Amino acid sequence: MKRSIFTPVSCASRQSGFTLIEILVVLVIMGMVSGILFQALERAYRLQERFGAELFGVQQGQMATDWYRQTVHGLRPDYPDGHSLFRGEGDEFSGLTNNALGEAWGVPTQITWKIRKNQRSGGSELVYLEGGQEAHILAWHGQEARFIYVDAQLVPHDNWPPPLGPWPQLPAQIQLITSGVGEAINIVATPMGTALLVPRLQDL
Repeated sequence: MKRSIFTPVSCASRQSGFTLIEILVVLVIMGMVSGILFQALERAYRLQERFGAELFGVQQGQMATDWYRQTVHGLRPDYPDGHSLFRGEGDEFSGLTNNALGEAWGVPTQITWKIRKNQRSGGSELVYLEGGQEAHILAWHGQEARFIYVDAQLVPHDNWPPPLGPWPQLPAQIQLITSGVGEAINIVATPMGTALLVPRLQDL
């Protein structure tokens, strides 16, 4: 008896795939996950924007502080009959520095730092002057601000040189102090330039 080369199929073939309910469940889950991710991203962008602005403000303040200290570190005395002798008051000081912010780096240059009140904003600003040009370096809330000049014995003075007694041309420290509205600012800088002047022919 011959056998047929065809074997009968014992069970019916099934079609594989997802049911409608399974597809709906997957879509619902994907929608929930997407909503959570979008909310997290939006929150992250808001935090980045807010802290980015604060970080930018901190960086700008740090940069202004470094510029102020840089010029004060380079302060040097002028000759007794010179036109750039260091003079300091409560809202302004001027003198010679080797660390000017302009193009004259390393060359003794007369500079001036001023504290100026801004009537529009009701605050104050720190202004730098060099070569007839001025630059607004730092601004803050409140109008209570002043320069303080500290001598070698760490005694503060409102002006430099003080009215009585022989004093060196440069103070030991120059402090910028603010008070009143907003966060207080206290920047301390020390003149580190040479105190020795090159002898001139007329001085010999």
